[in-house]
Amino acid sequence: MKGGRIGSRREAILLGSLAVLLVLAVVRWTSSGPKAPSGETRGSAAARSTGSRPAGGRQAAVSADAVPLLSPEDLRPRSGPAPGETSRDLFDTREPTRRPPPTPTPAPPPPPAPGEPRFVGPLPPPPPTPTPAPPAIPFKFAGSFGPRDRPIAVLIAGDRIVNARSGDVVFDRFILRKVGYESIDVGFVGFPTSASRRMGIEQ
Repeated sequence: MKGGRIGSRREAILLGSLAVLLVLAVVRWTSSGPKAPSGETRGSAAARSTGSRPAGGRQAAVSADAVPLLSPEDLRPRSGPAPGETSRDLFDTREPTRRPPPTPTPAPPPPPAPGEPRFVGPLPPPPPTPTPAPPAIPFKFAGSFGPRDRPIAVLIAGDRIVNARSGDVVFDRFILRKVGYESIDVGFVGFPTSASRRMGIEQ
């Protein structure tokens, strides 16, 4: 009877020790099990924040909260191009504005025909009209007579003899500017005084 009690006592102690070990194992598993997913989540969040992939080469899953929601405004066509975008809208059925054609370059002038002068650039201005020369004097100064303050000149043109004083018009085209004893100054009708000529006595 005494031997049976000792065996039951040993069995009870053994079963109690196994129960304590089982409880400790369960407590340890429950305390270390949930931390692994949280550590992995923190690693994935850190990988997403730094833009790198987590260890092992697998890309972290994107959370549903990170996906933006679409609104009716996002589906409507835009009224104008955003900064940095082109003005072509893929959903716009209107024909795009055409660019104006380039300004045509004027054609060069045709080359001159053989024998014609070739001018480069604008033509030079025409030369000034030459001043007409006074006519030739057809008469001769034969001498003078009369008072000293108003002498009279004797002019001979062929068989004609004309007596004239200073200021008279002779032969319709000449003017006596000055009459002296040995010379006269002859001007021309329609010409300035600077064109006058001096003539001496001719026999």
